Amino acid sequence: MKISDKKYVDVTKVPLDEWLALLDSPEKEDLLFIDYMFPTDNIRDEYLATIHNYSDDEVINLLRRFLISSGSLGKDKSSFDYLMHCMKHDKEHFNKLMKLEYYRRLLKGYFNKNAVVWEGNTWIIDLLPDHPKRALDVLYAYFLAHIQLLPDGRFSGLQDAMALIRAKFINVSHPNSLLLELDPYQFEHLIDALYAKMDYDTILTPRTHDGGRDVIAEKKGIGEREKLLVQCKKQKKKVGVKEVRALLGIVSNEKATKGVLVTTSEFTAPAKKLGKENARLELVGQKDLQLLLNKFFGSKWPTYLDFIISNSLSRNRNRNKNEDTVNIT
Repeated sequence: MKISDKKYVDVTKVPLDEWLALLDSPEKEDLLFIDYMFPTDNIRDEYLATIHNYSDDEVINLLRRFLISSGSLGKDKSSFDYLMHCMKHDKEHFNKLMKLEYYRRLLKGYFNKNAVVWEGNTWIIDLLPDHPKRALDVLYAYFLAHIQLLPDGRFSGLQDAMALIRAKFINVSHPNSLLLELDPYQFEHLIDALYAKMDYDTILTPRTHDGGRDVIAEKKGIGEREKLLVQCKKQKKKVGVKEVRALLGIVSNEKATKGVLVTTSEFTAPAKKLGKENARLELVGQKDLQLLLNKFFGSKWPTYLDFIISNSLSRNRNRNKNEDTVNIT
């Protein structure tokens, strides 16, 4: 059916449930309406506020509509006309446009109707629900590469897709009892696994004589290697300024990049003040910790908690074995 033969429905004037019903309606192929983004701010805000009522599959089905499939978009015709105009009247600008992969694919599509003009990003769905941070990174990179080329509606649709991922798979609260039920060493292994997932090379310090840091996390940065000293506090009581000040002293003594204090609790006001005043300190309370766990392990991390911890145990055991072998030889 041609687009001109479809019946237009103004979904900016319907409530959320009616719009969602249209998306799954058997007659949707005969209708023309906004389905590649939330049609209004109110509908978006209501959906995100109640996203916990929708299953992962329902959210992903909506996300699939907001992402871009490989193929062509409506603006490609006007873009091609502009490209041809530049080829005839502005060779210099034409040559600049042809350095962009989009315009190269656009021109190729003129000679080969099966050519794909837009390389889609729907494959990021395969990163969910376990790798939401990676999915967001991919979408952000897609934005950077296509920000000047995307139609306004599709631009908004990708923004809505990012909001869906963040609301459903990152900004999820779990009972703090999940962390409090761990023993201190399990908690240390969880934090070790988290920083390893964040692309740090990590070392879990010995259980005794740890020198006030439980995990040493290093990563090659711009110009020098970043070194974090991570201290883990598994407790219900708020962490006070004394502990934070002690960590700052250890950071200075070891000339580390930063000290990170991670806790299953929160921090007292003086501790927070000291943390804000020192760039070499980072305080991670239980709410921020859950966000990090959601970002890097997915919102279902409580289900895989034992697996995550055991992986850290195994990795550190193998490292210790290798070190013992080197020492023996």
